[in-house]
Amino acid sequence: MNAPHWPGGAPFALCLSHDVDRVAKSWFHYLYYAWRDGVRGELRSLVSRLKGREPFWNFEFLMDFERELGVRSTVLFLHETARGVGARYWGRYDPRHPRVARVIRELDAGGWEVGLHGSYFSYRDATLLANEKKRLEDILGKPLTSTRQHYLNLDGEATFAHQAALGLTVDSSVGHADRVWDSTPLPYRVAQGRLWELPITVMDTIGLDQPWVRAQIHSAIARVADAGGVVVLDWHQCAFNPREQPVRVSLYGELIRDAQARGAWVATMGEIARHLSSQAG
Repeated sequence: MNAPHWPGGAPFALCLSHDVDRVAKSWFHYLYYAWRDGVRGELRSLVSRLKGREPFWNFEFLMDFERELGVRSTVLFLHETARGVGARYWGRYDPRHPRVARVIRELDAGGWEVGLHGSYFSYRDATLLANEKKRLEDILGKPLTSTRQHYLNLDGEATFAHQAALGLTVDSSVGHADRVWDSTPLPYRVAQGRLWELPITVMDTIGLDQPWVRAQIHSAIARVADAGGVVVLDWHQCAFNPREQPVRVSLYGELIRDAQARGAWVATMGEIARHLSSQAG
């Protein structure tokens, strides 16, 4: 498609999104991070946990952080039911848990968009995806329109067709978890035009503390901005702990402020999809 005309004459759009893979730090996280980053930091994290500060429960900080910047985002919740051995199966949560359901409603009431983070195998299982969508909708009391598949799993057009058949209107599963997106900067339609795809520009899992990675991020964002497209940031909710993840938190704010200074329209996935549909007819 041609470059969209964004609200207020904005030169490009910035889409903010968060995958909620975990809401509590599990034993294997402590072991893995201690091996990767050193024992001292994980001991501090464990002490914080024992004092009642859950390192991965960062919804309140996230909301305050974005509220101060005058922005809202899409927060995508996962209900993983697959059984197996490995990190993709461990540390799961149920969005129907009273504390999680409460924050889902709080996000919605505060202007954030709640979306569906389809579980590991739902990309190829329409019934499973439908059940996960319904669970979240039962909590919210209204339909969901935005989605992203866990681990960015896709079965091409088959996954997009499943999503569109459920009434979802925008997906953001195309992208990389290990590098900056370096291809098409514009959103496009899939599932015979029923679903918008917003490729992920940057995910917060790519070594953000490396100067050359940050240079790549700024270059990619400039490329998308010059094309008048959509910059999509995918930052995991569990990362919004400034004591343990200062780089991820600070860079997220830096990228938002830079985009605002350039006149970007900052919006949720659903807002962007509705605007694109209103233009495309």
